[in-house]
Amino acid sequence: MPAKFLNCPDGITRTFEQCLSGCPKPNGECLSLPTRYELSFGRVWNGKASTTQLLNPTRLSYLQIIKDYAITPQERAYALLGTQHHKRLEVIAKKIKELQSEKMVQDLVNTGTLDLLEPDGDKWKLTDYKTWGAYSVAKIQQEDSFERFNASLQLNDYRLKVESLGFQISEMRWQITVRDGGTWKAKKDGITDKIMLIGADWLDNDLVTDYFLRKNTALITALETNTMPELCDYEERWHGNRCGKYCDVMPFCPEGRKVNKLPPLEATNDPI
Repeated sequence: MPAKFLNCPDGITRTFEQCLSGCPKPNGECLSLPTRYELSFGRVWNGKASTTQLLNPTRLSYLQIIKDYAITPQERAYALLGTQHHKRLEVIAKKIKELQSEKMVQDLVNTGTLDLLEPDGDKWKLTDYKTWGAYSVAKIQQEDSFERFNASLQLNDYRLKVESLGFQISEMRWQITVRDGGTWKAKKDGITDKIMLIGADWLDNDLVTDYFLRKNTALITALETNTMPELCDYEERWHGNRCGKYCDVMPFCPEGRKVNKLPPLEATNDPI
């Protein structure tokens, strides 16, 4: 489900309704009204998982579906930047009749929305837009890295879906806008460009199909039985860093509470 609360800068957690009807903070709003509206949008669970939900750790997706959780606006700045980036490129792509952009695709397991299909003779190039920091770009350039494999799974899932519709894919790639491109930190990570086009890996069809079927089964089973999925893999937890700073549903996760030195779930009456 979409997030229901905002962690405001004054330390108080408020509902989106409170923020959208008129900021109740004594010292005034922290963000413009359109920005608050944009942050309040989210994918509503309709019984069928998306590619992104299945790429995420199963426990994370499960808790996002069943819990009313809070987000911190300042932590969504880059996501907002990426969303606006997508929208601008989508507007341009729709003016070019040969292109297919923001195309909704699905199969019996899950749904997805690909960013761009571009003609390449009698075939098509499949492009996914990303807005990432230089560190993430450096990781995706490493062969056999978890980050590269995970991002390649997404594009290969889209590839299989559009191939079933008759589009023959010639190339898969990421077009990455580097958030901190041009800075000393990016150069330290070995990234000198501010926007990059990087080819994705072609993965075995059965591997891709089995991965998404397995993840979908785990998520649906957890939802139907109301059972907390197993702990996210170490790499999915970003070697522990995700639990500490970058997980919105941390308050509902035993591991997240332990990492953040919070009381166990059974010992708290946290209203959120």
